[in-house]
Amino acid sequence: MTHTRFNGSMPRWIGPCLGLGLILLTPSAFAQSVASPAAPVTQATQSSLSASAIYTGIEEWGKMRGALSRLQGVSVSISAISIDGALILFRYDGSPTDLQAILARAGLELKLDGAGAVVKIAAS
Repeated sequence: MTHTRFNGSMPRWIGPCLGLGLILLTPSAFAQSVASPAAPVTQATQSSLSASAIYTGIEEWGKMRGALSRLQGVSVSISAISIDGALILFRYDGSPTDLQAILARAGLELKLDGAGAVVKIAAS
């Protein structure tokens, strides 16, 4: 298990954003991860992928945020958010295809192309 300890002070906007559910995890610049004393320290190779999240409004963002919060084996960091999109960093074990499968099970679609990665709610 990993615990998060905050060093120094956080910007005033973090609290309201957390309260509204606009941020799933605080930016790593404000947090320091510390391994639990009971957990053995292991070096796992992780992949990371930056993606643009696209949604049509607050209702669709709520669905996406819920799906992202339930992902198993994937760390999600949101670095920016706007009315119709967000920048997300995924950390996971495996290949981008593995991440696509994990997101698909959560009802999200990840498209990878030369322009970058885009995640959105999967079409019903």
